[in-house]
Amino acid sequence: MAETETKNVFKRARDYFIPKKGDSRDDVIRKVVFLFSVVVFIVSVVQLGLFLKDKGKEENYQQEIMSYAPQLNDMPAAAKDDSSSQAQPQQPAAPQPQPAVRELQDWGKKLVEKNKDVVGWLSIPSHKDSKGNLYINAPVVKGKDNSEYLYINLDRKYSISGTLFADYGCTIEKDKQSGNITIYGHHMGYMGTAFTHLHEYKQGVDFLKNNPVIQFNSIYDGTNQKYAVVGCFISNITPASDNGTIFNYWTVRDFTDKGTNFKDWIENVKKRSWYSSDINCTDKDEYITLSTCSNECFGVRWVIVGKKLTANDDLNAITSSYKAKPEKDIYFPAVWTNKFGNKKVYKGWDF
Repeated sequence: MAETETKNVFKRARDYFIPKKGDSRDDVIRKVVFLFSVVVFIVSVVQLGLFLKDKGKEENYQQEIMSYAPQLNDMPAAAKDDSSSQAQPQQPAAPQPQPAVRELQDWGKKLVEKNKDVVGWLSIPSHKDSKGNLYINAPVVKGKDNSEYLYINLDRKYSISGTLFADYGCTIEKDKQSGNITIYGHHMGYMGTAFTHLHEYKQGVDFLKNNPVIQFNSIYDGTNQKYAVVGCFISNITPASDNGTIFNYWTVRDFTDKGTNFKDWIENVKKRSWYSSDINCTDKDEYITLSTCSNECFGVRWVIVGKKLTANDDLNAITSSYKAKPEKDIYFPAVWTNKFGNKKVYKGWDF
């Protein structure tokens, strides 16, 4: 008796939810919509499970790699000339220029033993989560091209976040380093890994004032190399996205290269930047450029440019000088203005 009732229940459920011959048009539509919803729900659950699995895996690996992070001291303050009897204004401690010849550091040796392509370590020391962990704090590699490390980690195993990597055309060697090093990283949305949190520089000048310094130390650096942010901007990666024009920021490596004009490069950085400052930039300075995807519209990148601090730079003065530029004074590519107009847009770091 119980078995018969169970069969009847299943039959009624099947007849209610599964299309069958003789159903009315409305019943067929209702059943198809229901089945489609069930499929979407199952797929969503599976995707959520895979996402959480990947997120946990990436976070665990990141914690493992943290054991290789360099513990570096800041450069000593520049020496002061006290020969003048007139009191001179005091400058805050600033790093001295690094020596021309460098040596592979012990911390670098450990990373190179793990992966010969490691060239340095990048961090934003002031930007931390609720546990005090840095959002961006990771090794940087340089592969044979700009696709090698898109989806592998330092152990050359699959990683959805990939590895931060310097442009393959840059030079990062014991006796020579490019004047501008472009470093790439994925925008991972809710996962929050790689360069995802660079998008927080979109939220306003207060965030920039609180996080003005990026550290990039090559494996040959024994003291912290600090870079103050010069510009933050949206850039297209194909000419078609901006009426045939493009700012090839990633191809600018050495300002002495034929065809590379420092004045044009820095003017492009500043006219596109969402913020202005009084930082002094010359072709004798060293720079880093951080590049990641931006999802607001197709084919654009969010780019942060920083200048290495020298003994002549006053970080406090630089930070105080940061200002939000009026939107009318910012250059946006056409693909952006066609969608948003000449406006800044920040939809959250996880967008």
